[in-house]
Amino acid sequence: MKVGIIGGGAIGLLYAFHLSKAFPVTLYVKRKEQLQQLNRDGINMSHEKEKRNINVQQWNNDTLPNEDIIVVAVKQYALPTILPLLEKCTKDQSVLFLQNGMSHLEMLEKITGPWILLGVVEHGVKKINDHSINWTGKGRTKIAGYQKPIEEHPSAFIEGWMELLGDSFPVEVCHDHQSMMTEKLLVNAVINPLTAIYHVRNGALLTNPYYKKTMGILYEEISFLIEEKERDEMWEHICTICEKTADNWSSMERDIKEGRQTEIEAILGYIRKMANQRGKTVPVTEFIYQAVKGLQKNANPGMEIYSS
Repeated sequence: MKVGIIGGGAIGLLYAFHLSKAFPVTLYVKRKEQLQQLNRDGINMSHEKEKRNINVQQWNNDTLPNEDIIVVAVKQYALPTILPLLEKCTKDQSVLFLQNGMSHLEMLEKITGPWILLGVVEHGVKKINDHSINWTGKGRTKIAGYQKPIEEHPSAFIEGWMELLGDSFPVEVCHDHQSMMTEKLLVNAVINPLTAIYHVRNGALLTNPYYKKTMGILYEEISFLIEEKERDEMWEHICTICEKTADNWSSMERDIKEGRQTEIEAILGYIRKMANQRGKTVPVTEFIYQAVKGLQKNANPGMEIYSS
C-alpha cells in the first residue's frame, strides 16, 4: 500500500519519516529548494540521530497523487488550492486530513470519490530546516471516518500502521469524528492563541496564575461546544496537555514569531461562527481572535489576512 504525503512542514516531515518505515512513501513539497535538499540529505530526526531517504516530488496545481493513501499535512488555509485535485481521487483511494481546527470540514463535502479520514495529531514537532525536525513530544494520531465509518480500504492502512509501527508511532481509531475534533479544537483554542499573545511556552500558562486565570475565562466562554457534564473533565485534559508540553512553543506562537500566517481562522474563527449560529456572544474569544490577527499583521505587514 503506497502513501503520499502533501506538505513539507514539520508535520509532513514527521509523518514521512515514520510512515516510510512501514509503507512506500512519496512526499510532495512545494519549493524546489526543499525538494533538492531532501533528495540530497533525506529527513533528519535530530534527537534520534537518524536519517531516512524517501521519494520526494514537487507539488504543483496539476499534480494528481495516485497513491492508495493521501495524507494532507498542510495548514488549513492552504487547503483551497489542493482540494480541486483531491476531488479527482477515486473510490480506491483514501485521503487523511491532519489540520488543526474545524473550519475545513465544510470544504470536504465536495470530495465524493475517495474515503475521507480525519486525523488529530498529538505529537509535538519543530521544523529546524527544510530537511530536519525535532520530535519534541511523542503522542498519538487519532483517526476517524468522516460521514461514514472506517472500513475496507482505509482499515487495511490503519491495521498495517498498527502492526508495523506499534508503540513507536501510535495510532488510535475513534468512532465519532465530531467529538474527536472538538476535543482537539478546545485544546488548541485555549493554548495556541494565549501562548502567541503572551509569547510564552505552553507551561507558562499554568505556572503564571494570571495566565491560568485567562485560560479559565476563555475556556468557560467556549465550552458551549460540549455537554455541561463533560466540561470539568475537558478542562483537566487541557491542563494536562499544557503540563505535558510545558517546554514546547505552540505552532501559533512560532508562526507569529516567524511572520507566517496562523491558523487562527480554523480555530477561533470557527468558534466565533458556531457561537453566532447559536445566538451566543463571545467577547473574550472575539478579543483574543482580533489580538492574534493584530500580531499576525504586525509581524508581516504585507500579508493578506482573511477574516471570517
